[in-house]
Parts: sequence; C-alpha cells; structure tokens
Amino acid sequence: MTSGFLFDSYPVGSTMVSWIKDGDRTARIEDGWTPSIYVACDDMGKLEKISSDRRVCALAASCEITSRFEKATDASKSPVLQVRLRDSNSVLHLARTVESLDGKIGCRLYNVDVPPAQGYFYEHDIFPFGWFSRGSAWSPDDDVESTDYNIPPLRVMRVSVNPEKKGRLAKFSDRIRSISAGDVSIQCGDEAETILQFVGEMSREDPDLVLTENGDSFDLPYLIYRARLCRVSDRLVLGREKVPLQAPRQAGTSYFSYGRMYFKPSPVKLLGRLHIDTSGCFIWGGMSDLHGLYEIARVCRMPVQTACRASIGKCMSSLQFYNATRRGLLIPWKPVMAEAFKPRAELIIGDRGGLIFEPRAGTYENVAELDFASLYGSIMEKKNISAETILCPCCPGSENRVPELGYNICRRTGIVPQSLGILLRKRRRYGELLAGPDDGRRHIYDARKSALKWILVTSFGYLGFNNAKFGRIDAHMAVCAFARRILLQAVRIAEKNGFTVLHGIVDSLWLKKEGATREDCEAVRSEISEATGFEMSLDIYKWVAFLPSKDDPSLPVANRYFGAFDTGKAKIRGIESRRHDTPQFFKRCQAEVLGLMASAGSVAEVRKIMPQVGAIYRRYLAMLRSGTVPPSELAFTTRASKDLDKYTARSVQRDAMLWLEEEGEHVRAGQKVRYVVSDHSRRTRRAAPLGMGDARYDIRRYSRLLAECCNTLTAPFGMEVTDRCS
Repeated sequence: MTSGFLFDSYPVGSTMVSWIKDGDRTARIEDGWTPSIYVACDDMGKLEKISSDRRVCALAASCEITSRFEKATDASKSPVLQVRLRDSNSVLHLARTVESLDGKIGCRLYNVDVPPAQGYFYEHDIFPFGWFSRGSAWSPDDDVESTDYNIPPLRVMRVSVNPEKKGRLAKFSDRIRSISAGDVSIQCGDEAETILQFVGEMSREDPDLVLTENGDSFDLPYLIYRARLCRVSDRLVLGREKVPLQAPRQAGTSYFSYGRMYFKPSPVKLLGRLHIDTSGCFIWGGMSDLHGLYEIARVCRMPVQTACRASIGKCMSSLQFYNATRRGLLIPWKPVMAEAFKPRAELIIGDRGGLIFEPRAGTYENVAELDFASLYGSIMEKKNISAETILCPCCPGSENRVPELGYNICRRTGIVPQSLGILLRKRRRYGELLAGPDDGRRHIYDARKSALKWILVTSFGYLGFNNAKFGRIDAHMAVCAFARRILLQAVRIAEKNGFTVLHGIVDSLWLKKEGATREDCEAVRSEISEATGFEMSLDIYKWVAFLPSKDDPSLPVANRYFGAFDTGKAKIRGIESRRHDTPQFFKRCQAEVLGLMASAGSVAEVRKIMPQVGAIYRRYLAMLRSGTVPPSELAFTTRASKDLDKYTARSVQRDAMLWLEEEGEHVRAGQKVRYVVSDHSRRTRRAAPLGMGDARYDIRRYSRLLAECCNTLTAPFGMEVTDRCS
C-alpha cells in the first residue's frame, strides 16, 4: 500500500503511470488501464460487425456490449459497444477507423476526445494533488470539496536556455551559450557537454516543478533541436521517466475566442515532473498563483501540465465530462444538441442579451454599487439551466419556466448546473475564509478563489459556444432572460426606496440617494437579495466618474469608469491601465495619479489636488523627453489578429511584424507582438519589435499618448493637460 499526493498521471502504451508524492519520497505506480470509446447504432447487428472488423480488432483490447445514457435527455440507458484500446495513443486512429465504416453501418461515436489521463481520473474518481492510498485500487483520503487541504512542498527549478545570438533574434541555428538551472549557470566550451551537464543537474536536483518562460514556444524545442545536432538526443532525459525529450509534432495552433485571436504553442511536457510555461498559463501572475492552478487541477480533474495550458472553457468541459461519466452519460464526439426552431418574434426576444442602463457621464459622490455574486453561474445552477434541461420532452408541465420565452425547464438536475455547483460552493467558502481572521493562508485562499472565478466568468459564454458538448443557444438565451428579470426587479426595489439608478449593467447597479447612509444602502441590498433569491455585495464610492466615448463625448460608455471606495481602494474599468496593450510607463503614471486622487474624500477635494496631479504628469513628461525611459517600459503588447500576409492596412503593428519577418521570425495569428514606436510620422518602419533596432523612441508620439492617459482621469474634474505642458 502506497500513500501520498497524486502528483501526476500519463499514459504509456497499455498502462497508466501515476506518481505519488509523500514528503521527499516519490513513488511510481503502473496500472494496466487504457481508455475506451463507445459506439451506438440503431441496428444492434451492425455493432457486432464493428466488433469483428479486423481493423478494429487490431487496435482494440476488447469489445463488449454495455449500457449507457447516450444522450443527456435520455430517461433510460441504451445498449452501446464499448471498445477498449490496446494503446492509449491510438484513440483517434480507432475512432477514424470506426467512422470509415459509417457509410455502410451508420454509427455514433462517444468519448473520443476525452484525454486518457482525464478519463482515468473520471473513471477512478480521483484528482491531482489529492491524498490517496494505492493498493489493488485507489482509496481516497481526501475530498475535492475541501478548502483546507495542504499541498506538499515541491522542489522548484527555473530553467532558461540562452542562445549565442548571431543576429537580432535568437534562432535554432544559434549555438547554446548557457543554460540556467535554478541558481546554476551551465556554460561549457563544448555545446554537447553543456546539454549533458544540464541533464545531470536536473537528475541531481530532482525538481518536482520546472518553470520556464516561453519553454513551450522556444526554450525546450530549441534545446531538443540542438541536442539532435550534437548527437545527444538519446541522452536528453529531463523527466523522471527515462525517456528522451521529444519535439512536438506541430508548432502550435491559432484559434479565435471571445472576439480575439490566440496562439497556443504545442506543449512540451515532462514525464514525472511538472513543466509550467508561465507565458502560456492563463492565471499566472506569480508563484502564489500556483495554488489557483492546483485548485483548478483538483476540481476539474485535469493533470497540472494540462490545466496550466488549457483554455478556461477546456477546464469547464473537463468538470462536465467528469459529472457525465459518473452518471453513466456518454460524451459526444461532436455536439448533437441543435437550437430549437423559433419564429421571428421569439428570436427578437431571445436575442436581447443582458439588460443595460446607460450611465450618466459625470462625477458623483456617495454612490452605492450593488453586484450580484456570480449571477450568471448562479442562475444556471439555481434555475437548472443546461443544454438538455431547456424544452425537455419529459417535463412539459414544469413550473420552472424561462421568463418572456416560456420555455419549460426539466426537473432533473442538468450537467451544467451540477458542474457549477462545486465552483460556486467553494468560491463562497473561500470568500468566507478571506473575510475571517488571517491565519497566514490568506494569499492561498485568494489565489484559489480567483481561479474559480475565471471559470465561472466564462461558463455563461461557453454555454452558447457552438462546440460545447453540453451547450446550446437556447440555454444561453434562458440565462439572459432570467438575468434581465432579476436586474429589473432590483431596479424597481431600489427606486421604491428612493434611490436613483445612475448606471446598470447586466449584474451590477450604481445607486444614489441624497443623504443615504451605509445602513440605508445595506437595507436595499438585503431586500433585493431576499426578493430575487440571489446574493449581492455592497460597496460605497466616495466619488465615481462615468466617462463618455472617446470618439463622441455626447455618448456614454457602459463599462468605462473609475472611482474610489470609502475604504480608500480605487476601482477602474475600461481605461488605459486596464488594457493589456498599454505600456507599463503609462500604467505607472495612471496608478500614481489615481492613488493620489483616491485619497480625496469628495469631488471638490479631488479638484483641489489637481495641481499636485499636474506635477506628477510633468514629472513623467520630463522623463519621456529626457529620452532615458527603458524601451521595455514603453512597449505596446498586442496579439496579431491574422497572419502578416493577410494585413492590408499599414498599421504600426504590421510594421513590427514585417520587421520580425525580415529577421526570420514568422508571427502566427494570435501570437503576441511587443513593439516600441520609433517614428510615428513615417509611412513605414514606424515601430520596432522590442529588443530590435536602437533604443530610440518617438518622444512626440509618446508625449501625446501620456497626455491622453492623464486626461482620462483629470478631464471629468475640469483639468486637461497637453503634451506641451511646461
């Protein structure tokens, strides 16, 4: 019997290898297990033909008829063919082999795209970084609902591979100058010896966690390439499994999500260790965020090396797959829940989205902000909204119906609300722990809560995603309909109590009432929570500024405002400091100005300190004009929306991409580009990629942008600066 934390699991041929960690001891466990795919067909005789097909038999360890729920709407199980693989890496090959028989047989495939390690977790009801005992089977000594679990101490090593650059950019053709492994820098005259000494250092230090920056996109693929040139590929063993590191089969993929292009390099995973590329981890902001990553791995039942590279939607999907597996419900290879037909009048109602009350641009004092906590996720859970529960055939008389649309909602708990339940419960519990006395674990609870929030935030959008296995646009519309009714109900209660609605957006309200106390605001919050059944939080602004559109000052913008709470903490939305592409220099200036403004207790007091704000601005302007600001502080960071040859307009971003192309680096759609504006007045070559060209920047252009950043904060209070400020 071996006990400890389940550190990692991955398939090797016909076995699943797991690593158990207890203190400094790490044990390797093999389990003779491979995943299964399921085949359904209306003609049972045709399933027999599949199980006896020689091509299927060559890939399958066994074929047997079993029973499962084929569709989420099914009330009873159906007979299906379970095909267990000989080799975990042959899932797609087997599925395509069965699919090739489709013209003759007409079958439906399930559980094809469930990663083997995750399928193993689902089937055995285990999770990463949970405490388990392993004998002939897994015995749990941990609960995934727990919030007071401890992570074992891990040996961490930061690794970077440093090329001897011949040009402006590092290339695979450049020799390795040195390799940094923790506090050790390995540099030998012979490149092969440098690589082998690094391998030896990894073996001696035996780290559990290997951190890199751009390890997937450059460092490790580059190291693999150089090892092959030096003929030491067979000795490049960096994991605990004695298997040489292999290059990914493809460079990566570009994909479109939430209105933006993203690029994801192919992962380079270490067997028996955890490799985290911090540049590609969606929650990474520092070492404390590891606790958020562990929380996601546990709750969503994903290996850490998968969780840190997965999109938020993939994490949500994994949690849904787990609940489906425990129910005996098959996971469709391709989504099968189609949108219900709607007449035009119904479509107009259903497509209305969330409710928004346009803000009244200007500055206000003593404003209450009421926020529904995880409103959309809570609606999905409380109202039982899932793809299979909306317009279900089994409950046409259900009293739980969608507002305005009248859709019936099933009485049986759906996959989506069941999956959201644990996220909402644990996030609520972490909030309670953060509100209590500090026991030295506050940063851990905060990281875990934030990680769960990310999944909850995207759960609504994923419900309407056309490739979501348990998503459907009808369910998406149902959530919006409930949200509109809830917000409108909240508005009526607020107005009944004498408050004016300054602004409202989907799940938040900004209310003002002359002479209102915190107790008055708290009473309204409590009444709304009780009437709607959904909890709200309350914050009081000393002052808040709602900003107009930059293009048309007469138009308000729903999500562009800033203000200071009565606690002294500032809140910003939609301004430069919140944008990912804004240079750090501008962010620091805005943060310093806003920090000063937040100390003021009223709009009048903010206006009084405008001269001090002007002094901060002039100091930053002087730094710019001196020409000594580091280029890294002035770099814009954007994502390429398409490949270079697809650009038609001469944008500054295109100039930077063209420069990189000329240096031999092809920027794929979705990849990040960091550049400094060197001469905005030119027609071409207006920007240079960070680290290329000289250190000069366009002082006039940056001065103008600095003035714009400052005016975002000062203009609502009657002061505007210019880039000619002296």
